[in-house]
Amino acid sequence: MNATAVLQPYYGNDCPFRDKLYRIYSDGSHYIARAATHAKAPKRTKREKTEIDDIFAFLYADGLKCDMTDKELREFILTNLEDCFPAFPDLEKYVNENIDRMNRNAWQREKRFRRKAYLNRWNYFVTFTYNGKKHTEETFRKKLRKCLSNLHTRRGWNFMGVWERGEETDRLHFHCILYVPAGEMVGKITPKKEYSKRLGKVKETFSNDFFERKFGRNDFEELNIMEMKNGSAVAYILKYLRKTGERIVYSRGIPTEISKVLPEHVFVAEIEDDYVVKYVIFDNVIKWERDIKPLTQRRRKRLAA
Repeated sequence: MNATAVLQPYYGNDCPFRDKLYRIYSDGSHYIARAATHAKAPKRTKREKTEIDDIFAFLYADGLKCDMTDKELREFILTNLEDCFPAFPDLEKYVNENIDRMNRNAWQREKRFRRKAYLNRWNYFVTFTYNGKKHTEETFRKKLRKCLSNLHTRRGWNFMGVWERGEETDRLHFHCILYVPAGEMVGKITPKKEYSKRLGKVKETFSNDFFERKFGRNDFEELNIMEMKNGSAVAYILKYLRKTGERIVYSRGIPTEISKVLPEHVFVAEIEDDYVVKYVIFDNVIKWERDIKPLTQRRRKRLAA
């Protein structure tokens, strides 16, 4: 819940939107509902990228990797573009507008990731590490994503993650949160002990032999509901998202929100958030198994039979 939110309790007929269709998401602590609207998003016209756009994108990504402050980033990009495009009209305005746009897009991606993470259920935090003896970086990205997508289709797995390079080794990693339905795990997960240069000590990890054969090193760390609620796994992935600017990789069909008709007795309080009226609702209104849980391909076939 937003710390600046204004809460106003509702009792009975005081609720103005009872028995209406709502869009519902989770903020990690509460389910939040807002009245569903049928307004279509305006169509955006995409302009063609130019040379300055490509160089700006490269400089922006470079600045993120160097952990620059917002002011440093703006000065860094402006200085470099002035050298390349000395005659470009109102270059400072171009830089500021595009940095603001990139920051807005990053905030929207983070918001979408948080809502998907908190609404859905996850039981593993997983890191896959690139092994040059098994793949090139290109085939590692492509085949790992294809493998996870197949497991999503056939066994009901869900995943959300981001690519990242190790600070010391520059080795490619994929960090993700993963949902594996009961009885749908592939391979066997066993504990392993290895020395961590970063921690300076021996660390226990849990490796899946199926992924070890196909891709190399991996670490399957179990997650529980409380670990997801306190946000540590989410924050860990978002840290890499901010640092690298990489797009988040999702399996298909992970909802950001769900639609549901709500009766009047489920409303707890009103929140005024970003000029949109929203409502806190009781936790027991949403049942994960009924409202959110993904179906495996096998279960779909059984239900259709």
